[in-house]
Amino acid sequence: MEDFRARGIALDLEVGRRDRRIHAFAAVRPGAPSFTHRGGGLDSALAKLDAYAQGAAYVLGHNLIAFDLPRLQAANPALALLRLPAIDTLMLNPLAFPRNPYHHLVKHYQDGQLKRGRLNDPELDARLSLQLLEDQSEALRKAPADLLAAWHWLTATGSADDRLHGTAAANARAAGFDAFFADLRQAPRPAAAEAGEAIRQRLGAAACRPRVREILDALARHGWPLAYAMAWLSVAGGNSVMPPWVRHEFPDAGRLVRRLRDSACADAGCGWCRRRHDARRELKRWFGFDDFRPAPKHGDGKPMQQAIAEAAMAGESALGILPTGTGKSLCYQLPALSRYDKTGALTVVLSPLVALMADQVAGLSRLGIDCAVTVNGMLSLPERKEALDRVRLGDAGILIIAPEQLRSVAVRAALAQRVIGAWVLDEAHCLSRWGHDFRPDYLYVTRFIRENAADAPVLCLTATAKPDVRDDIVRHFKERSGVALKVFDGGASRANLEFVVARTTPGEKFAHIHQILEADLPPRVAGGAIVYCATRRRSEEIAAFLAAKDIAAERFHAGLSPEIKKTVQQRFIDGELRVIVATNAFGMGIDKPNVRLVVHADIPGSLENYLQEAGRAGRDRARARCVLLYTAEDVERQFGLSARSRLTRREIQGVLKALRRLDRKKRTDGEVIATSGEILGQDEDAEFERDSATDDTRVRTAVSWLEEAQLLRREENRVQIFPSSLRVGSVAEAEAKLAERELRQDYRGKLLAIAKALIEADPDE
Repeated sequence: MEDFRARGIALDLEVGRRDRRIHAFAAVRPGAPSFTHRGGGLDSALAKLDAYAQGAAYVLGHNLIAFDLPRLQAANPALALLRLPAIDTLMLNPLAFPRNPYHHLVKHYQDGQLKRGRLNDPELDARLSLQLLEDQSEALRKAPADLLAAWHWLTATGSADDRLHGTAAANARAAGFDAFFADLRQAPRPAAAEAGEAIRQRLGAAACRPRVREILDALARHGWPLAYAMAWLSVAGGNSVMPPWVRHEFPDAGRLVRRLRDSACADAGCGWCRRRHDARRELKRWFGFDDFRPAPKHGDGKPMQQAIAEAAMAGESALGILPTGTGKSLCYQLPALSRYDKTGALTVVLSPLVALMADQVAGLSRLGIDCAVTVNGMLSLPERKEALDRVRLGDAGILIIAPEQLRSVAVRAALAQRVIGAWVLDEAHCLSRWGHDFRPDYLYVTRFIRENAADAPVLCLTATAKPDVRDDIVRHFKERSGVALKVFDGGASRANLEFVVARTTPGEKFAHIHQILEADLPPRVAGGAIVYCATRRRSEEIAAFLAAKDIAAERFHAGLSPEIKKTVQQRFIDGELRVIVATNAFGMGIDKPNVRLVVHADIPGSLENYLQEAGRAGRDRARARCVLLYTAEDVERQFGLSARSRLTRREIQGVLKALRRLDRKKRTDGEVIATSGEILGQDEDAEFERDSATDDTRVRTAVSWLEEAQLLRREENRVQIFPSSLRVGSVAEAEAKLAERELRQDYRGKLLAIAKALIEADPDE
């Protein structure tokens, strides 16, 4: 490569963002002084550049073909430099480092751009291009010979569009990569027949046989898109991601991958499709199960779980209704894992329950599946950054988030780096205005899908959907995004659960709970129990009462710190805690299979809520008991809670007036950035009935209804960070401070990591 490198000229331009004019440039030739220009006299400088380039065999740069050469062409189309063969290190990088194009770049390169400590230094950029070309050449020499031959033919052929227009840039690009691969392989460009055979051999058993034949029959049409598709396929199943700029500039690359591996054919002799598009085989491969859960049944006699999974694997949009504990999660996990392995696409799961998110990730991890991540409010800042990095770099195949996270700038940026293979709405009843647990941010989901990944299928899953809720979900997607959901209704019946309703009194309730636990969960019975309460205070009181009775019990509600909630949840799942006492307002979402008893100490807010919570018993399909205790006072309390969460027309109007006042005061020309508290602060007429426990949620709901009425449009959340200072000056001082407090070791480690990062941070960053 040394001789070939010595014959080139590396080039980089500095172009104004606003005027799009060349303000500076630099050219570098190995073994010779560089040529730089900054300031006026561009015409004479370009003439000198042409003289400097005389005798060069090719011109080199990073994003040279799409950026630098067109600017030079506009400035002086007569430059001889423009007729040189062109090599672009940006275009080579996905071929040289397909496992992850970002992991192996020179440290100054990221996302197709130069990242450096010094700004506006074209000479440094040109030299970095030379270094990157050396790194890429070293990596490509290790690639299989048939793959290099295929890439040589495809990159030197160009594309059908290039040949149609016959542009000078296209000709320069083809000539440049022909020269590069010819030097690398020490062989001329292969004939079409040789390239076709190499491509057939490389795809072989890794793709659909009929689709491979289709591509070979029209090989001359594909060029760079097929080169990038083959690069990704060479490492398929790993943590690779096709760079966004490739998907933008060469959209056929992603389409070819999906066509080759994620579009089942009808050919009985196609081993790939018969293996990889068979839901039962994929079930065995990923989860080790021989078959799906037998009940409930679909209309054709197959398990409903299988019918939903097959529809999702085929790319159909669907609404699946399955009783709690009958394997809803597998209906999306299996298609998501299969799709990620076949195409690298990300499945985004929207779930309202933080505890359920963590449990889904932990459950897959126990099976050795580590490509699922969650981003939620329980994560520390380092944990959140790590999770988003895994999404961005392709290490994640499943991302589980609350719908509110779609308004996060960081989450949106990470999603923009990936191909979205499917959208999953878990607990989809939260989308419906008739649902028992309506979440206003679910209404934003369809808009986000429509604006960002409208071609990805949608899978809605719920355990409780009455006919009006089901119809509302189907109508919502049809009207908002044109998506037709195929309905799979498995009902809500659970034959292994016994339901009991028992009256009690306020004075006897705690004792009754203890008696029920003693009778239905004796020491010899393996498993655990959940006790649901209407308030946080009640959960604290019952947990303390049971602990005093020598029962291993703990409380679990939204008022606890993330670390305490994590610890309690894990102790319960591991069996260290026999009983967990939780608020029904928060929701558990913990998939513990051997819950033998669910006790409702208070009446839930709806029948659907009760079915959700009681359904967490007996997920292992063994017998379990669900007991509802009630008093007359409980009924009154529940009605009071429901009334507090309702919004009146007057309150919604009050929120709109408050937003208009903020707009006038801040003079924002219609773009208001405000918290719920700031909005309520402008409620001068006291139209909004205050309740500290529900104010934030009710304001957000009011904003959603105003958006539904097209009176406003809510965009992503804006986060403001105010400058402050650390109260420690060194890592040692931070360690000493933390040692004084009683903290779990892992939590202390996370706090120390944050302090260390802030102490060692570059003040200029």
